[in-house]
Amino acid sequence: MGNRRLQDAVKILGKDKVFVAQYRRRAIERKLIIPAGYGLVQYTLPYFDEYLKQTEDPDSAYYWGY
Repeated sequence: MGNRRLQDAVKILGKDKVFVAQYRRRAIERKLIIPAGYGLVQYTLPYFDEYLKQTEDPDSAYYWGY
């Protein structure tokens, strides 16, 4: 996944930008992600990007269903 844009999260979640920005801020405060440029974030946890990929895969045990 690498760096992700806030706009990508807005599109994936189907929420508005203010909603997603609030959780982005919380994730930064909790050191789960770090800002990696304008509108970009980078994951700090090892393999967290792989986990998120699996939550989007219907064949994965980690699939969230949306």
